[in-house]
Amino acid sequence: MENSTHVFLSETEHHGSPVTDPEGLRARIVQHALFAERLVVTDSQVLHNAALRSLLGGRTPSSAAWRADLAELIRSDMLVVVRRDSASSFREIRDEHEARGVNDVPAEEYAELMDEITEGHVVPYSVDRASELFRRRTANRLAELIGPPDDDYARTLRSAVEWIRGQDPLYYNSLRGWIEERRATHRDISEVALEAVERSANWSFRTTLPAVLEMPVAWGAVRTPATVALQGEAPPEESALPGYALNPYVLARLPAGVVNEAVGLESRKVVVDQFARAHSGRPVDTDALKNGVEDFCMHLQEAAVAAFRGLDADALAAVRDERVRARLHISPPSVATGAVDTLIGLISSGFSPASLMLNLLSVPFDVLQDKKERKLKKESERFRAAWRLEKQLPEHEKLLRIVSPTEPPE
Repeated sequence: MENSTHVFLSETEHHGSPVTDPEGLRARIVQHALFAERLVVTDSQVLHNAALRSLLGGRTPSSAAWRADLAELIRSDMLVVVRRDSASSFREIRDEHEARGVNDVPAEEYAELMDEITEGHVVPYSVDRASELFRRRTANRLAELIGPPDDDYARTLRSAVEWIRGQDPLYYNSLRGWIEERRATHRDISEVALEAVERSANWSFRTTLPAVLEMPVAWGAVRTPATVALQGEAPPEESALPGYALNPYVLARLPAGVVNEAVGLESRKVVVDQFARAHSGRPVDTDALKNGVEDFCMHLQEAAVAAFRGLDADALAAVRDERVRARLHISPPSVATGAVDTLIGLISSGFSPASLMLNLLSVPFDVLQDKKERKLKKESERFRAAWRLEKQLPEHEKLLRIVSPTEPPE
């Protein structure tokens, strides 16, 4: 796989995914598919994400709200499935997961259907390498949060790190079992620390495989028109685009065949190449990128109109809705990496449904820092420093305390 133009679809992860409904997930997948040469999902996502199962294993071509036709994207190699090299079939993985008591194991028929759909379209990955990286990342991330005070918070994290480093392999569900066991049997446990363990495991689980594959990650977010940062008129150097590309109502219904047809457009090839350059720090032809996006959106709009005409009046009206416009934002190059941030955001809206905001390609997850975790660590250190200072004060100068000193606040 050409990693520079393939992107990992993190939003289909089944652990803590922000998108749980088939309609919303399909809109995200289609939107990412339009602007990346290939999308990559994992065997565990295909098996355990109930919303993704609905989109891949649907026995009917569409529903009232979304189309269950994404198997077409697998057959065309638009959606690439990576499968662990320790198994020869989805049925084998499914049976092993059922034996271990993994949650949300699909029916045997579904696993066999995935073997049929993906035959000749599966790319292997090293499960040993991914497993070791997951364990190391989770343990190292927690070790960074352990502060000098020997309190419940530090002791809980230290116990978690010791347990994790002793697991080979480390299973996400086993770690969750350890958390519940500690919560049930230890009185001196820190809930804040346990939450940090869960978040660290979730972060590691979602970032490990993109790091193994050395692949950028597709990012997306749902924003209502009132909260989108890119409000107002677009500066002259930015490109105005039709708003249908941000409308989940349209993207949930856009036939997979239209997406596959878009792959061959020359303007799309230009867009894919320039986006890959933007986020890898290579020189970007901003004029080519803007012109390519404009041309691609125009041709795609024509294809969408043709697909919906006479079949879906509401979707057709949404595609033609001129009240909603978007713009392509291109940031100055990063001093550190030379990378350029690209974003398609909403300009204005005359309708109420939420719209998607798409950061088209992100750098690999392994170079990102979790702001929430760093903030939590900073607050914890500040709280402990204040507590140590207060212990040195005379008793009558101490303040009444609302939060236990051993439990740093979120």
